[in-house]
Amino acid sequence: TEFFKTGETLICDLLGDARSLRVPTRWRRALDFGCGVGRLTRALSSRFEECYGVDVSSEMVARAQQLNANLTNCEFLVNAEANLNRFPSGHFDFVVTAIVLQHLPSRAMIRSYVSELIRVLAQDGLLIFQLPHNIRIRNRMQLRRKLYCLLKAVGVPEVTLYRNLTLNPIRMNFIHEQAVNEFVAKCGASVVRVRHDRLPT
Repeated sequence: TEFFKTGETLICDLLGDARSLRVPTRWRRALDFGCGVGRLTRALSSRFEECYGVDVSSEMVARAQQLNANLTNCEFLVNAEANLNRFPSGHFDFVVTAIVLQHLPSRAMIRSYVSELIRVLAQDGLLIFQLPHNIRIRNRMQLRRKLYCLLKAVGVPEVTLYRNLTLNPIRMNFIHEQAVNEFVAKCGASVVRVRHDRLPT
């Protein structure tokens, strides 16, 4: 489908960058953090021996398992904890997370997960993550999300909030680029490239 083709396009682009950086040095295991229905995991499956997709939503994971049942080297897991303890340190050669971290409820949680993603990464592996480094002042108040939560609490149906009022509960977070670089260094890793663009949805 067109949806899965967008995952193939994105992974092809990201791995092109990876090859120019000459990392990872091995192509055994890949992790797609916040996998949803497996759009990126599916694209990774033809390039790595083992691929894992994790998501906080059991519904998304069930759908990913259904849609990708023919891919024998992919495993989809629910990860509802604020860590990745199910995986040992240095387990993955490649880790990717796209359009996920900015929707976490706090910067502390973002840092916690970035730390975990670095922990499970092999020493000669590559982690690619996407995160806004700034949000316009008027968007930081997240009035639309707050209005959604308020109206839902008083009984307005979700379908009305989405379709008629175009409101949604999605939060947005950011961390300044310098702070990200400093935190990555504290975790024992190094930033090898920064791309100032928007990952395609």
